[in-house]
Amino acid sequence: MCGLLAAIDDVWTQRGGAAHDPNVPLLSDADSLRNTTKILYHRGPDGYQVSSGTVGNSTPTPARWSMGHTRLAIVDPSNRFADMPFNLEFPTEGGKKIVHLAANGEVYNHIEVYDECVKAGWETPKISGSDCESIAHAYAKFGGPKTAAMLDGMFAFVIFEEDAQTGKVKAFAARDPVGIKPLYYGRTKCSTSSDDAAAYIFSSELKALVGHCDPSTVVAIPPGHYWTPEEGLVCYYNPEWLRNDDYAPWEDESHNVTDDDVREAFSKAVKKRMMSDVDYGFFLSGGVDSCIVAHDLLPFWREERAAIGDDRPISTYTVGMENSPDVMAAKAMVDALGGEKHVQHNIRSFTPDEVFDLIPKIVYHMETYEAELIRSAIPNWLLAERAAQDVKMVLTGEGADELFAGYLYFQDAPSPRHAQNELRRIYGMLGNINLHRTDRMTMAHGLEARVPFLDTEFTRLAMSIDPARKMVDREAVLTNSRGREKTFLRELFEGPNDNGHSIPSPVLWRAKAMQCEGVGEDWVSILQRKVSSLVSDAEMADAHITYPVNTPHTKEELYYRRIYDENFHGLEHVVKPWEGGGRAMGAAWKSDMYTREGLKNTNLLSHSLQQKAAFSTTSSSRSFSTAAQSVEGPAVSIQNFDMEAYNAALESGYSDFEASLTLGGDDRSLIKTDVRTNKYHIKPVPIESTSVFRGSCTGNPPTQRGYDAAMELFAKLEGLEGKDLCSAVQAVYDDHRSRLSALLNLPEGTEVVLCPSGSDAEYIPIAIARALKGDDVHITNGITQLSEIGAGSAPAAVGKYFSTHVPLVGRLSGEREVLSGFENLGGITVSARDNEGNVVDAATEMDNFAEEAFARGAYPIIHGVFGGKTGLRDSKMAPSLEGGDKSLSVVDACQGRFSTDELHEWLNQDSLVLFTASKFYQAP
Repeated sequence: MCGLLAAIDDVWTQRGGAAHDPNVPLLSDADSLRNTTKILYHRGPDGYQVSSGTVGNSTPTPARWSMGHTRLAIVDPSNRFADMPFNLEFPTEGGKKIVHLAANGEVYNHIEVYDECVKAGWETPKISGSDCESIAHAYAKFGGPKTAAMLDGMFAFVIFEEDAQTGKVKAFAARDPVGIKPLYYGRTKCSTSSDDAAAYIFSSELKALVGHCDPSTVVAIPPGHYWTPEEGLVCYYNPEWLRNDDYAPWEDESHNVTDDDVREAFSKAVKKRMMSDVDYGFFLSGGVDSCIVAHDLLPFWREERAAIGDDRPISTYTVGMENSPDVMAAKAMVDALGGEKHVQHNIRSFTPDEVFDLIPKIVYHMETYEAELIRSAIPNWLLAERAAQDVKMVLTGEGADELFAGYLYFQDAPSPRHAQNELRRIYGMLGNINLHRTDRMTMAHGLEARVPFLDTEFTRLAMSIDPARKMVDREAVLTNSRGREKTFLRELFEGPNDNGHSIPSPVLWRAKAMQCEGVGEDWVSILQRKVSSLVSDAEMADAHITYPVNTPHTKEELYYRRIYDENFHGLEHVVKPWEGGGRAMGAAWKSDMYTREGLKNTNLLSHSLQQKAAFSTTSSSRSFSTAAQSVEGPAVSIQNFDMEAYNAALESGYSDFEASLTLGGDDRSLIKTDVRTNKYHIKPVPIESTSVFRGSCTGNPPTQRGYDAAMELFAKLEGLEGKDLCSAVQAVYDDHRSRLSALLNLPEGTEVVLCPSGSDAEYIPIAIARALKGDDVHITNGITQLSEIGAGSAPAAVGKYFSTHVPLVGRLSGEREVLSGFENLGGITVSARDNEGNVVDAATEMDNFAEEAFARGAYPIIHGVFGGKTGLRDSKMAPSLEGGDKSLSVVDACQGRFSTDELHEWLNQDSLVLFTASKFYQAP
């Protein structure tokens, strides 16, 4: 992987001084050639080299061609003969050919390419082990077009060929089939009257063309194309699946591509991309695509290393805000691959403030102002920066979404044919979008990225699959079940690899998230607000005048465009943004999934992590209950908990089932490995009848009956998945609610809501109050009997986290923060006893609290406690006023020490009643 620069005078139009323009610095000034080549030094920090020369017998000064190259040495790294530009002389039947080559990329079949030359009578030996040297031999033997078509890999190269006897010269440039590696060219401004005499300049990046080319002439060589001065741009890669709108081999009875064929082709694609003479690793984003790469790569890695007696773990790299979905999923995948014994997992965490200062540097290296691309480039930058400290090459999961309908807007595709054609469209944009980002962000740090999903043979097979098997079911997206995006691909990689390791089901079935979403869903909105604040309304109003080409539509877009123009003025036409401002907007069907700012409903990014959703069995005539029902929420979904508690329980010697009992809780469920109990001295096993145990009001050991009931349920659910599992879990919830309703003889219209704990239940009144009163009304919450109720109630009552751990996120960092959506809250607390130990009657305090709230237009939630830790109760339970429209009453009934008559009285006055069903790890 390298950076290339090449310049050539227009020697094929006419030989001699008449066609020669002396005012081309890259041809006339050796220092200019060296300095411009060094602009690309980040792409090849292992060294650089330049060369230049004349054509035929002409000896003009300056030179007629020149090349510069910066090398990232991965294959045959210590051999200086592998440095480019190659200046090779080949004897041929017609005389001597002189070939000058500058290339960027990797040719995975370079041995086979050279062997084809030998089979055709080629006798010139190679001078190095460089994969790119085979390009020059093939060109000399077969010519440019056939050479480009022969290559299997990622590449961009420029060749200048001299015929020393005739003085003729040829120029040839080509780019790989999908556009993994970049290549631009433009023409200099001619100082003579003949436009035809202008020189051509080629470069891996735009920044090396600035100041050397007429900006209006600069273009990117499209993927799968080659260029010659005689023919211009010519497409050499145009398979039937890409060019034919009616391509449908799956309808032919002779079509015999099987799932196993696709699976085997991917394994081959991974293995060929391990070609390296230096250390390498892989990007593990936590998404299903990178996990699939890891799943197939690790057995090959271990086999390769075992052959040389090296048992080091492979290095992998993840980026994300602390406890973000990507980080959580990546950790789960590493554990599934055998943990640190086989995988050295490196996590680069970041904060929104940290990344803001990187934007100018990222825009400079990205050479784009496309907003979606820049957002996703930020975590990519951090990831590449960290990986480059250890390795020179990584494998990534890019490209799977474009082959298997991985984006959420595909759920709106009207038909399989629409889906297939959309895949063809977005595949064609890969070189401008995803691959552009991957190349620029890795190469900015001297790191090579390889993309096995975009192997040409694997792509051919993937696009011959019936698109009906790639259709996305909207309901499946909501329930994280089969039928969601990329179901075909996910099912292909279920089960163990050759080492017996499987992708964890919650990771395999997590939602598709672009990298700017999965690394932490809040940071993008923070970034957008910050950059937008730096653009004035006046600037935005004049955007169509200032930027007539690809006019910015948002302040975020304008901010990036401003930075781009500071570096690449006049090159705005080179950027090819998504039609309509986003990938989904250019589809042949309407979809409301995305806006220019990104995914509209980020709640869909469940990432197989449990959503906090309440479920009720009946409808209610009460106004606050009706309001609560109007808040849309997802159906029950099977999602992924943080695994710290589970792993701690396993480490403490408990079974898989017993470890599972600790999942889904907070710090109270976490087993301390040194004592094998939680913080309340409880184990996830039944108490022995002869044992004396220490517990608390917060937790007691399971009974044998409860343990057995939970094990029975565990066994029933263990074999289920997808919709079947969702339905079974929903049935369990329904059964709980039904039994509670019967046990308590609940009145008609009573809602039953299930929560993980009493502290979690404190969020429900806030959510109902917010649904009733909207976002603008200040909600204030009054909590009584402090110290007689759970310690988590007070922070939860003002919308804060109440624990150091959250079931879906794991360990929290820093101080307690308010939950998203629970802002604009306040409240007071009233202690159960005064400093002398006397019981405090909170009724008067709560009356004053309510009146004060009414006076300032706030909405009060008034708590009453019935049966605290020592049995204390408030003297009265205030009702919800005006059916909940003026205030909301909450009765904290603690451990349920009430009669059914008392319960019915509270319900009849429109109170919410909270009580804890069980203090065990599970209920019978």
